[in-house]
Amino acid sequence: MKKTAMKRIVIIFIIVFCLLSFVRGSCLAKEVGSPGQMWNSLDDNNKIVFIMGVKEEIEMCMYKLADWLPAFTNKEGAVLFFAILADHEHFVGLFYVDDYNKFLDLLKTVVKIISDLYKDPANTYISVANMCLLASRKLRGEPIESLLEEFRGKALR
Repeated sequence: MKKTAMKRIVIIFIIVFCLLSFVRGSCLAKEVGSPGQMWNSLDDNNKIVFIMGVKEEIEMCMYKLADWLPAFTNKEGAVLFFAILADHEHFVGLFYVDDYNKFLDLLKTVVKIISDLYKDPANTYISVANMCLLASRKLRGEPIESLLEEFRGKALR
């Protein structure tokens, strides 16, 4: 066999291998189109880890945002800003318990609330972070309907 024929065979083999690799990967990949679909594809342990990540991020952002209140904000803007900040603080504050079992039970409850909210197809595009805030309000016994409608509207924009 000539050297050029061997090169051709090797190149064709490499191309076929690459194409098969891409096809295999795309066939096995699970397409996730919305936060609700992503949430529903996770097992309970991954949901708990996800919520902890959201909690940590909210906590870090909260402290930064409190210092960044724009000086040009009018009084109504400042009131709204601090209301949003307080909502986030309530979510983070849920997890400050002195007993690990209470902490774990709380996480499981938040997972259940979010999972129940995602059962409604109208909620599928609401971010998990916003679902955490809804869960926080629900745990405090506050109504969530108006905020849920607001999040639905924002998710579709």
